[in-house]
Amino acid sequence: MEEILHWWNEQNGFQQALGITFLAMVLIQLLYDLTIFIRLSLWRDRLTPTRIPPISIVICAKNEEKNLRDLVPLLMEQDHPDFELIIVDDSSWDDTLTTLNAYQVRYPKLHVVALNEDIQRMRGKKFALTMGIKAAKNDIVLLTDADCIPDSKSWAQQMALPFTNQDVEVVLGFSPYAPHSGFLNKVIRFDTVQIAIQYLSYALVGAPYMGVGRNMAYRTATFFDNSGFKNHMHLISGDDDLFISEVAKKKNTHVTLDPDTFVLSEPKSTWQSWFHQKRRHFTTATEYKFGIKLILGLWPLSFMLMWVTAVLLAVLHSELLIVGSLLTLRYIVHLATFRGSFVKTKQKDLTILMPVLEGALWIINPALWLWNLLSKPRTWK
Repeated sequence: MEEILHWWNEQNGFQQALGITFLAMVLIQLLYDLTIFIRLSLWRDRLTPTRIPPISIVICAKNEEKNLRDLVPLLMEQDHPDFELIIVDDSSWDDTLTTLNAYQVRYPKLHVVALNEDIQRMRGKKFALTMGIKAAKNDIVLLTDADCIPDSKSWAQQMALPFTNQDVEVVLGFSPYAPHSGFLNKVIRFDTVQIAIQYLSYALVGAPYMGVGRNMAYRTATFFDNSGFKNHMHLISGDDDLFISEVAKKKNTHVTLDPDTFVLSEPKSTWQSWFHQKRRHFTTATEYKFGIKLILGLWPLSFMLMWVTAVLLAVLHSELLIVGSLLTLRYIVHLATFRGSFVKTKQKDLTILMPVLEGALWIINPALWLWNLLSKPRTWK
């Protein structure tokens, strides 16, 4: 402590301001880890097995013939005692509808909703999803995408189980991407699990703000009481995150990380296609509530300022040992906090690459934000 005070007294006003800023940013980073993100790492789901409520699985499909040939038989093997599968053909021009009609003969639980391209509707898939939810006969809808595969036959059952508590209106699940070789795959998977750690952790502290349409469920009454997607019909995206931000509350939202509830997706195989996907996701962030935008924005901002001030202090030959020690402390705490969540989400192999992957995203995300300011993505696929 005496050495730190001695070093501090020797600095000029600018260096002291840098030092204060640097220390404040490190403390903010530690605060996020130790008060928010650690919740998911330590969280244990304590559900008591009971009668599983009936559920309607709803999927929107646009030119998904190939994926549906594999997905429909797998979903029909779900061990839920009482479910239906509703697939909305969103004006496909391939053989999606023909494939679904053929499956309908084989599977009585499959119901097909066919949309005409000439119908006036919302942008993106919101109209299709609305039609699917309206067609549901059950009070709970479970959502995923046509290019996703449940990781277990118990997926529907485990996602329905929290609704035995009548106070639960929303269930947020996790949808990882399949592991493959290559740096892009690791970046995509790290980005996905980092986003999941954020939105699931915020839900656990009582501030749910989003979910992912690949794996979440809610009551139909909650959907219709909110007038569906009325408040953000003008946006391509938002059928998952903006809707959840409107209806999810501290007491009506349940988080599940049971491995049986995971839904696996194939990641993009090129940087260009992934960038397009990320840009589309970014279009909704500006619509979040002010408080959520503030708390979400402070975390990356404090990270960037932490490193900027650390570099400036190093250039000015300020006490490198102190700066390095605080950066090391932040990394150790961050790694320890996230490691438990990485294990729970079956992404443990990414832990050792965390500094590299984290650094890559701090470059990619601001670049995509800037790109979105210059031009907006126009399609939801």
